[in-house]
Amino acid sequence: MFQKYGWRLGFSVLPASAFLLASCLIIAAPDTGWEREREIKRVSERRAFQKGIAFTGYSRDAYVGEMPRASLRALAATNAEWISLLVTAYQETVNSTTIDFSSEPTPSDDSVMDIIRYARSLGLKVMLKPHIDPFENNRWRGEIGPGFTEADWAAWFDSYRAFILHYAEMARDLDVELFCVGCEFDATVHRASEWRRTIASVREVFPGPLIYADDQAASNPGAVTWWDALDYIGMDVYPTLTYERHPSISHLCHGWEGYLEKLRALAERWGKPLVITEIGYRSVEGGAQNPWDWQRQGPVDLTVQRKCYEAALRMVAGRTWLAGMYWWQWSPDPADGGPNDTGYSPRGKPAENSLRLGYKKPL
Repeated sequence: MFQKYGWRLGFSVLPASAFLLASCLIIAAPDTGWEREREIKRVSERRAFQKGIAFTGYSRDAYVGEMPRASLRALAATNAEWISLLVTAYQETVNSTTIDFSSEPTPSDDSVMDIIRYARSLGLKVMLKPHIDPFENNRWRGEIGPGFTEADWAAWFDSYRAFILHYAEMARDLDVELFCVGCEFDATVHRASEWRRTIASVREVFPGPLIYADDQAASNPGAVTWWDALDYIGMDVYPTLTYERHPSISHLCHGWEGYLEKLRALAERWGKPLVITEIGYRSVEGGAQNPWDWQRQGPVDLTVQRKCYEAALRMVAGRTWLAGMYWWQWSPDPADGGPNDTGYSPRGKPAENSLRLGYKKPL
């Protein structure tokens, strides 16, 4: 978006005076029109921290009816200003080369468009975040690709481009604020030329800013070599910050220091603002360890989830290279969450109040 209209912003927050001067220069230009007004709006939004929550439906009708609307209203009451809206397509196995996004359990196009419009009516901004998952048990999208031949790679990327362009067109038609071109495809990211071609194809369709959601900040921060093709670096963040099963907030904050340094180094290396595209903690005993583990068994621990939220919100504040965060996750089912739940949702738990207070403040 910013290259298209001649802007080139780095990862730093622009001073207010620079932004006002740039705005005045644009307004004074002789060919001022709606595109320039929209660009001023985009620049202003880019300077603001994205206080987000992931809104995650996993069935054909997940976003249909009053229930998801009621859930979205409750999400908005947390002082969140953005949602990342999940829509998941599927392939049979990690070795399949065909992606299906037209049938159950992928949410229907009509329902996705309707819930985006409703989110906007509530004053929420939207990152549309399409995912791919394999139906194969105990496998995940980061394992797609290692057994592919060159012909398989070509077929998979052809299928993926058809999938991602479908949602890029939807994002364009609804004037979505941010579009995610992919998520956690760890075994594919070395195919840089294919990813660059995919991103270029998306830019031909969608005029707004683009992001990719990686998950390798700690294990392999150099895995993605094409961040320059995007507007934001995205990182899904689920690190173990302490091995204390009942940690204090100070323990958690100490763990954040080293991890945030890795994120900062990545942002500075590429001169791009970084967004935490996912961050989450379950309300289960031991939830501070391997927070990505959605299958952990154990008793409910509402306190560890709350402390993890409070530490994260405290530690991200004031980082000028950091452009936002999206908490995982908030279900379109209003019954999800509550004090007896061990899942990721903060809803109806002490973590929800911590989130509400944290998002009320400037970040």
